[in-house]
Amino acid sequence: MSFRFALIFTVAGLIFASPLARCQARPETEGALAGAGLLLETVKSAGESRVQFTGVRSFKEEEIRAAIGEQVREIDEKGVSPARADDAAYYVASFYRKAGFSKVETSFQITGNKVIIRINEGPRTLLRGLDFVGNRAFSDDVLFEYMIGARRRRLEREPDLFPFNQNEINAGADRVRGFYVSEGYLDALVDASNVKLSRDGRSATVVVRIEEGMRYTFGEIQFEGQTLFSRSELIAATREKTDGPFSRTKAIAMQRNLESFYRTRGYFMVDIQLSADPANARNGRVPVKFTIKAGALYRFDGVTATNLTRKPRLRESFFPRRFQHLQGEIYNPEKVDETYRELLQSGLFSNLRYTPTELPDNTVRLDFTFQEAKAREVGFTLGYGTYDGFKMGIRLADRNLFGNGRPLTLDADYSQRGLDAQLMYFDPWFLDHPRITMRAKIFSADRTEKGYMKKEVGGRVEMGWKALPHFEVGAFAQGSTVKITDSDIDPALIGPTDYQVLIVGITQTTDFRDNLIAPTRGWIFSTSIDVGTIDGKRAFTRSIGRFSYYRPIGKMQLALGARAGLIEPVDESIPIDLRFFNGGATTVRSFAERDLGPKDREGHPLGGEFFTVFNAELTIPITGGLQGAVFADAGNLRGHTELGISDMRYAIGVGLRYALPVGPIRLDYGINPNRRADEDFGAFHFSFGVAF
Repeated sequence: MSFRFALIFTVAGLIFASPLARCQARPETEGALAGAGLLLETVKSAGESRVQFTGVRSFKEEEIRAAIGEQVREIDEKGVSPARADDAAYYVASFYRKAGFSKVETSFQITGNKVIIRINEGPRTLLRGLDFVGNRAFSDDVLFEYMIGARRRRLEREPDLFPFNQNEINAGADRVRGFYVSEGYLDALVDASNVKLSRDGRSATVVVRIEEGMRYTFGEIQFEGQTLFSRSELIAATREKTDGPFSRTKAIAMQRNLESFYRTRGYFMVDIQLSADPANARNGRVPVKFTIKAGALYRFDGVTATNLTRKPRLRESFFPRRFQHLQGEIYNPEKVDETYRELLQSGLFSNLRYTPTELPDNTVRLDFTFQEAKAREVGFTLGYGTYDGFKMGIRLADRNLFGNGRPLTLDADYSQRGLDAQLMYFDPWFLDHPRITMRAKIFSADRTEKGYMKKEVGGRVEMGWKALPHFEVGAFAQGSTVKITDSDIDPALIGPTDYQVLIVGITQTTDFRDNLIAPTRGWIFSTSIDVGTIDGKRAFTRSIGRFSYYRPIGKMQLALGARAGLIEPVDESIPIDLRFFNGGATTVRSFAERDLGPKDREGHPLGGEFFTVFNAELTIPITGGLQGAVFADAGNLRGHTELGISDMRYAIGVGLRYALPVGPIRLDYGINPNRRADEDFGAFHFSFGVAF
């Protein structure tokens, strides 16, 4: 039996479920922590290396050694030679010139088995002035961005960040010309050779002379040959403004977009020739002609699959079943790529490639070659969360159960709150349908919450249908047996303590986020409605809604969120373990976990039947993966007859984030700006994942 072993230490709160929504871990992240590789490289110290330096004043020797690391390693490993020494001296000079030392001189001397690189640095030249002459269509600020990646005021404020380097200046001039060409100025000339150095050589002023020339625009767009579609459809298929500035790059993009348009409609062997010569322009308008040879209409034939794995487990029927929904349909590369991406994301393969093959009967066959990834895993977690305390767990997984490509996972976690375990089976292609998913799990919990202990054993089944690329609907059924023990709360307030609950419901999710784990752009809107029975009697109806929005602002990141939920009891009170709770790392962060809302005389949280949460957070990069954050939260927790946004509680605070591939580690402190006599000034939260 082959296992992949992953040992993961995360000094973070591994709290994956909000006390409000009781979210279950989703299998989209199955295999995200497939393992870790450790690369060890032995680097010789400066004293042990055969390469030495003299004349270094402006840098640490380690910086130079790192900049020419490849040349140093070659000399240390393969020996000293004049050619290798000359290469090292050349790259040292290149390093200095890039840093603004335009007059640097380097030479080398071989002494025994050592290479000594002599450096005469000369003065460091900074770019202190940059002027544009002849530009009429675009402002200096716009051209500054293309030339040096910053505006004039930053050059004036932080000159040390802009060393003078003629190669970089020339590259900037090329970028400026490229910008002019993209805006239709095909004959633009950009000359950055006018450089004035100060007497001491420490500052440089560059004058960039620009001759803009005529601006070209798109003229008449013609389609000839086997057009097959209406002119309006073909114009839309080009995906470019046909009355905007002309450039050869845009014309080629239009050609490729047209080819893609035809291929997605089954014309697999389409050939489109482009004619767009500015020499034929009239009054700056360039005529563009596309000559189309659509060819035959192709349909999808099927797949072949070659398994290169030494000991294969995946069944031969796997690939044909994944693509059977396309059998006989008009060949569409976009639909093929959609299924292909799903296979890549499954974690089943370490290598997966395919080649479309044209067949004589006007069909296309996909020929796959692949290698299976290690399917079985043993993982350990060790972490800390503000509410759960120290936590450790074990995870056993098989992503390819019985060779069917479906994962089965067993997770068991022990924290200072108790023990949680679940066994989950996930079928991303239920009944071999490409858009229907099924999740089934059994779970148990033996935990100590604030004011009571609980024991729960149950199961849950979820079905999902991805009706559109960003829209999914689903249904679920969950049943469990719950016992509330060792309660410090008045029995009249805690509700039923020994019961069986059955819940059935429907969900919808509209998700336009760019990333499921750490979104930076887009939005998600989800809702769920369910009904529950307790001991066979209808007991409640529950509704939950969530909206989150993410948007970058420069280098910063803005996130906004809103959530609300309502439980309507039929007769008896709702058991405490089914109620909503508020406060904590993912809700109103000026309160400790569960501490916002009604409490008994001893201060134990009682939960509620209606809640709201509103969040706003701005994340600011600091260095590397470290980020700072400022946030504001608001929310309430009340009875089912007290709907609305009255009695709101608030939080303002700051935090730190450290980005990891599986989500950020978060440290937050929220202040309660209108605290009451029985409330704390604020609360710390140490957790894992995005807040909302």
